[in-house]
Amino acid sequence: MATTRISVPLRGVSHQLSRLSIRQAALPARCTKSITSSFARPITTSTCSRAAVSPIAASADTFVPVKPFEEQTVLATIHQFPSLEPLRFETFPANHLHLPTRKDILHRAVIYEGDMTRLGTASTKNRYEVRGSARKMRPQKGSGRARIGDVKSPVIRSGGVSHGPRPRDFSTELQKKVYDLAWRTALSYRFRRGELIIVDNAMEIESPSTRLLEHVLKYQAKQRGGKGKSLLVTLEERPMLELALEELESGDQTLLWDEVDVKNLLEGSRVLIERAALNNILLSHQEDLTHKAIQPWHKGLVRSSPAEDLESTIGWAEFRGLMLTPPTEMDAARADAYESVASTRYAYAETLPLGPARSELMISAYNLLAEAKQYQFAQRTGMPFADYTRIQNRRNATSHFPRIQALDYQITTKTQLGGTAEETSRVAAETHYVEVRELEVEKQDIIFESALLAAQVQEHLAEAHSLAGDVAAAEVALARASVQRTNVDTHELEQLSARVELAKQKKSLAHAKGDWKAQQEAQEEITLANQALETAMAEQEALSEVEEVDEAQREQPAEEKR
Repeated sequence: MATTRISVPLRGVSHQLSRLSIRQAALPARCTKSITSSFARPITTSTCSRAAVSPIAASADTFVPVKPFEEQTVLATIHQFPSLEPLRFETFPANHLHLPTRKDILHRAVIYEGDMTRLGTASTKNRYEVRGSARKMRPQKGSGRARIGDVKSPVIRSGGVSHGPRPRDFSTELQKKVYDLAWRTALSYRFRRGELIIVDNAMEIESPSTRLLEHVLKYQAKQRGGKGKSLLVTLEERPMLELALEELESGDQTLLWDEVDVKNLLEGSRVLIERAALNNILLSHQEDLTHKAIQPWHKGLVRSSPAEDLESTIGWAEFRGLMLTPPTEMDAARADAYESVASTRYAYAETLPLGPARSELMISAYNLLAEAKQYQFAQRTGMPFADYTRIQNRRNATSHFPRIQALDYQITTKTQLGGTAEETSRVAAETHYVEVRELEVEKQDIIFESALLAAQVQEHLAEAHSLAGDVAAAEVALARASVQRTNVDTHELEQLSARVELAKQKKSLAHAKGDWKAQQEAQEEITLANQALETAMAEQEALSEVEEVDEAQREQPAEEKR
């Protein structure tokens, strides 16, 4: 009876184990023997006849050892940015990117990080910190009302706060080994779901193009489900990428590897990470494996990951330096950087043989020159060039420039002050009129430079369109450039005339002061200004005659053909 009580439940366990879908070939011989052999045996003191001979013949060919989890590895696909083209496979330890999902550990890590970010600055004043009199507000007895203390009592509306919040530290503690395990568990969770995209090169783009970045993110979202936001983890600052993400306003974000936490890895739909950044994260969060604390800010962990693919691009260094300049200085430095890159690209393009590479570089150089002139135009006039193109055909287009409007206001004010000062002091009036003439010269300088910059923009665009094969756009740009060149000639004469008037006004002021030396200097300035004006007029007349002769020569063959 004793044998029956023991053998029956064991036969049930043997039956349940035999139903498990376990490959016996993948198990050790000892484990196979323990599963297939019967658990029931009689309780007896006699020697078993099969004790010395095993019923299962275990051979070396069928023995497959099971590797410990610490020695197992996984293959991860390494991609190329920005095309996200698969390049190769790379081996990672299984305890880095293939850990089982532990929600309890992830929860503890997220709570730990949330407690660390709590400020704990809420504070109220108690009755000893409130300002007020310490006199008792009413007698203790006799009034028929409740007893009360001074005005600082917590029961008074303007009194202190009883048991109110005080500054405190909300941070909690979490073992470093548990936190490191949570980091690798979060990475493993993303990796097992196919949402960890490892990039071999630096995640940087040539220019802050939102269109390119939008295509990259949309393609990756389509591959991984079509929805959600992306987290881009980089090793170093990627200014072009950050600027494009800010302008895109899609909710995707980029963080440095030492700024990411477990919560960031779990949020969103996918994580794009640079391979060097991933290595640094794994090295700084493996204390539970190596039993050696490695601080994330250790210099030995930081591996340089420059944008090698982009460094070969002419002008990339200037563009990156421009993006790293403070925002207040960026607009002023942008035009100079664009002109420098354009001249470098044009010089390099001239050394190349005729072909697509040469044409592409020259088109890029002309477009950069056009953009540089547009920024200079905006800085000089206060109006973006795109806005000026809408009103350039108007007769008083220059009067809409913010800088011109400000100067017109100052000219009007100074003129009124000069007219008022004529009643009391001629010197004061002449001084105001000199200031008016100086403002007129500055105004004409802005108008002349704006016309010159607009003509240069159209000429560069015409060259770019011509090289690209767009003849119609090139002709339109040349026509606009011709109009602006005509305006340049007109404004140049007005500019020189304003300088002559300024010199005359200075002579009048010197005469009012009785300064003979200043009168002589003003007379010399008048002579030089008149000579410059006459020279400019003569050059323009000669140029117009040459243009008329050229036009007549073009029309003559047409008449002969008729």
